[in-house]
Amino acid sequence: MKLTHAFTTTALAAVMALGTALPGFAADKLVITMDTPPGHVRTRMIHEFVDRMEDRSGGEMEFEVFDSNTLYSARDSMKAVARGDAGMTILITPYLSRVVSDFNVFDLPVLNGMTEDERAAMLDGGLGEALSKQAEDKLGIVVPGKFWSMGKVYLWSTAKPMTEFADLKDMQVRIPGGAAVVMRMNAIGASAVSMPGSDVPLALQQGTVDATMSGPDYVYNNKFWDAGVQYGFWDGGIVGFLLPMVNADYWASLTEEQQQLFRETWDEVTMIERETVKAEEQEFVAKLAEHGVTTVAATDADVAQANEAMMLVQDEMIEKLEISPEIVELATSFAK
Repeated sequence: MKLTHAFTTTALAAVMALGTALPGFAADKLVITMDTPPGHVRTRMIHEFVDRMEDRSGGEMEFEVFDSNTLYSARDSMKAVARGDAGMTILITPYLSRVVSDFNVFDLPVLNGMTEDERAAMLDGGLGEALSKQAEDKLGIVVPGKFWSMGKVYLWSTAKPMTEFADLKDMQVRIPGGAAVVMRMNAIGASAVSMPGSDVPLALQQGTVDATMSGPDYVYNNKFWDAGVQYGFWDGGIVGFLLPMVNADYWASLTEEQQQLFRETWDEVTMIERETVKAEEQEFVAKLAEHGVTTVAATDADVAQANEAMMLVQDEMIEKLEISPEIVELATSFAK
């Protein structure tokens, strides 16, 4: 059954009958829309969160999860939560950058070479709070806690091995989109080709592109070795993150104790999610090796050398992407 509101009609009817304001009324079900399938780490982790919340609230708080884009697509979920047509979602930051330009900070070259843990600490150390506040103000939603990790974004090629940045020169690299990534590729002598994920296998097979950007889970689950992928390369560049967002009316309907429980449980599960993403990333790299896909990581020295070229375009990138000086400074302070 498709639910179209952040909380059930029973809850709304009770509010209307009592004539009380929404903030004083506890909604009896939170509808969560996800774009990932049941077996994906994010879907499994949202169920872990739900299970803990229902147990710890003694059944007072109920949840319903719709995965695999069955309720709303990732592109539509942000507006759905803001309107109240859905209660909650977890959204990748590139979608948010269309509304809050400061979310483009994740693409800046100054972050190159930072580990997943270091970037997570950067978010937890103040950058995440600043970005969350902007999302709340712009969208009228509530961010209940810390960012989830999406993991490293690798480069995957067909005929040409990649062991250092110099190997990327003159390659046609498919990207999911974004001006920042185009500028990053151009700075190291590669050409960026934007196309949807559904077109990538055929483009690789036909040689329209030499490589593509993606996480190892996506490459494995879609059997990209059948499209000719033989090499993987972690360039120390982009690590993806996701922002949790909750409908403001639903949040206001919770008691202070329920809100606190929500925040504490969310951050607790976030720590598990981040570690799980890192562990499964290595598992998928190992599984890809069984299909002949060799994966290597750029050395610190190579990353530093490539950064000299990328940093030359960072000021232009900041201006073009409209990233505020305050957000740049927050990110830079952790990258030093």
